[in-house]
Amino acid sequence: MRLLAQDSGLSLIDDAGVRHDHVRPVRLFPLTDAQHWVALIGDGGRELACVEDVSAMEPEQRALLEAALARREFVPIIRRILKIARAAGGHIWHVETDRGKSAFRIEADESIQSLGGGRLVIIDSLGTRYLVANVSELDRESRRRLERYY
Repeated sequence: MRLLAQDSGLSLIDDAGVRHDHVRPVRLFPLTDAQHWVALIGDGGRELACVEDVSAMEPEQRALLEAALARREFVPIIRRILKIARAAGGHIWHVETDRGKSAFRIEADESIQSLGGGRLVIIDSLGTRYLVANVSELDRESRRRLERYY
């Protein structure tokens, strides 16, 4: 298997020598084991290959894969919880992230999942994941607001 850079992302040359364009990398365990198990998905959503260990790849190949993953992934890290307001069908969260202030809606308390070690993932109504890297590192008011929902 060999990865190639192209304007719209990645191409993959498989073990049979067949070239696949418009390949999308997808971490299978993006928050719990980000350096292992990356699927390479072709047009039509078919898995073409799976990388078991990103760190074991040749440096050039790893750099191509990591650059493609960085363009595709978006997981803001919540630094502060400014306000949580009740709204129709859920709650609106107003937060400060590593990418600036944001507001999003969650529909149910099940949208907040523990990843262990004090980490939480919050999935909004649009499917965007937000990460709390360590609950104990949040300021006191943020922890107090979070306690009502987690």
